[in-house]
Amino acid sequence: MATVIHDSTQRPSGTGTPDDSTLRRALVGLRRSWASERIGSQVYEDLETVLSPFERPGMDQICDIVERFRETATTLVEVVPHLVQPYPADTMLRLCGVSAEHPPARDAHGHARRLAVTILAVLDLAGDVR
Repeated sequence: MATVIHDSTQRPSGTGTPDDSTLRRALVGLRRSWASERIGSQVYEDLETVLSPFERPGMDQICDIVERFRETATTLVEVVPHLVQPYPADTMLRLCGVSAEHPPARDAHGHARRLAVTILAVLDLAGDVR
C-alpha cells in the first residue's frame, strides 16, 4: 500500500501568484465597491435636487434630505480613511461641523446647500465611488 502526502501549500501547476500591484488594484476595487454600497445612489439624487438651479424643494423634502445627508456624512467618516491617502483632515472636520449644525427653519435651504457642497467635496476627494 502506498501513502500519498498532499502538500496544501503548493499551488496547482499552471497558476501563478498575483504580484503586489495586482493585489493593490484588487484591494482598491474592493474598497470602492464597499464604499459604493455604503454610500448608495440616493445621495447623488439628493445632491442634484439641492444643488439644482431649477428646483426649490419644499421644507419637508429639505428636512428629509438633510437627515439623509447627515447619515451620509457619518458613512463618509467611516469610509474615507480607506479610500483617501493622505487623510483629508480639514475637509472631514468641515463635513463634521456642517453636519452637526441645526439651523432654524428659515435657514434650512442654505444649510442643505452647504452640507451638499461639503459632501460633494469629500466625494470628489474619494473619487467616483458609484
